Amino acid sequence: MAFDRFDMLIRGGRVLDGTGNPYVKLDIGLSAGRIALLARDIDPERADQLLDAHGLAVCPGFIDTHTHDDLYVLVRPTADAKVLQGVTAVVTGNCGNSMTPKHRYRRGAFGRGGPEEIMEKVKGMSTFGEYLAAVEAARPGINVVPLVGHGSVRLFVIGSERRPPSTEELGRMKESVAAAMEEGAFGLSTGLIYPPGNYAETAEIVALAEVAARFHGVYTSHIRSEGQALLQALGEAIHIGEAAGLPVLISHHKAAGRPNWGKSKASLRLMEEARARGVEVSCDQYPYAAGSTFLGAALHPRHHAEGPKALSSKLRDPGYRQALIEELEAEETEGWENLLRNAGFENIVICQTEKHSEYLGRNLAELARAEGKSNYEFLFDLLAEETINVNVILFMMADEDIERIMAHPLTMIGTDGTPAFGPSRVHPRMSGTFPRVLGCYAREKGLLRLEEAVRKMTSLPAQTFNLKHKGLIREGYDADLVVFDPETIIDRATYAEPDLGPEGIAYVLVNGQIAADHGRITGATSGRVLRREA
Repeated sequence: MAFDRFDMLIRGGRVLDGTGNPYVKLDIGLSAGRIALLARDIDPERADQLLDAHGLAVCPGFIDTHTHDDLYVLVRPTADAKVLQGVTAVVTGNCGNSMTPKHRYRRGAFGRGGPEEIMEKVKGMSTFGEYLAAVEAARPGINVVPLVGHGSVRLFVIGSERRPPSTEELGRMKESVAAAMEEGAFGLSTGLIYPPGNYAETAEIVALAEVAARFHGVYTSHIRSEGQALLQALGEAIHIGEAAGLPVLISHHKAAGRPNWGKSKASLRLMEEARARGVEVSCDQYPYAAGSTFLGAALHPRHHAEGPKALSSKLRDPGYRQALIEELEAEETEGWENLLRNAGFENIVICQTEKHSEYLGRNLAELARAEGKSNYEFLFDLLAEETINVNVILFMMADEDIERIMAHPLTMIGTDGTPAFGPSRVHPRMSGTFPRVLGCYAREKGLLRLEEAVRKMTSLPAQTFNLKHKGLIREGYDADLVVFDPETIIDRATYAEPDLGPEGIAYVLVNGQIAADHGRITGATSGRVLRREA
């Protein structure tokens, strides 16, 4: 189709098309939100708007494969922290935790910490389709790629009980997954260190993954262990994909805890072996030595089976506390991830809390000393007082594993970011992940070719999630684009100042509209809720 005029012309840029190939100097003509023409020296008189990209790189918009932006895209539809770093699509519903399905008025993990009018909408949601409709009504400035969470499905059908589902309940869980897939979910996610996902046996997950496979979905997993039992947990995820017949994405792949450093050699080899026999397994990663989760995850998942209020009450009982200490100090911790052992009290830093903003940015050991308490006494007191609602940052990974995983061709990039609601000092990955890979690891360390780094952020995730017309610069593809300076792009977000935006990004376009202009959010609402296509 010939185009006489274009809505926009991006001139003179070095086009990194997302394949990993070397750049080509081309002009890009945009029309109706799509890439209409790629050619040299397009007449600028044919365009209504010109963007000068001379001396800059132009690549597809970054696809954030692992987010917890489910509520963020409702509370802040422009998704500032993501768009400013070049992200044009976010995968939601990760770690087994999607906002729906759920019983009406059931308070879920995302049901707190936002403007009252938004929370009222969330409270009334029940079906997966209702959530997607709410995001569309919010007119997002970013594309949304939804997953259905196994944990949410389990809560919907059998609540928080720690037991296998009955035959009838498993049937209802299958129906719930099928309904979400029909309404547009791209796949099924699990969070197997968290309740209630941890309560599920492998066969349960295979049965639900088989449903997702019927719709050509993907299976993503926060596996049961990223430390001591990393290889066994990875093997389970690969088995689930192999048995159910669908692709597997290992979420935020890492080797956590000093005794486990170096295990990425074996884990990556396991994935290579699985690929060789036909299992489409890959992984994503954030480029930091610290992770982040809720502090209650330091306790065995079975302690959460009756809900946060019941656990908070138990934590005030001295006998219960002593039993917990013995469990946490035990050499063997089969069936769960001992985060206290992986990190240590001195490496666990509080980043979100409702009642103690003075704790932000300080580690548990430091706070315990300041209050004249033992580490365990402080931990239990805090969890009880906050009704388990505390988020933390945990320093527990080695640079060697981070770099080994990042350099592997099966690895793509995901922030695993948690948006800030209320007093917080969240992980800098929310604002810095993608520029950090390009600036620190590609340019400064030379770990990756720039073209390969871009591939990990664009065409690889688009292929993994089967996103149509995304992830490549091709005629006819959606005009999700990032214009940046390869010589200056870098993250600025730190653990002390996690909200600082990056440098070196000139423009971010979402479906042909400028969403970010030299570090300024424009307010464009050109994002879309994407739905899985057959």
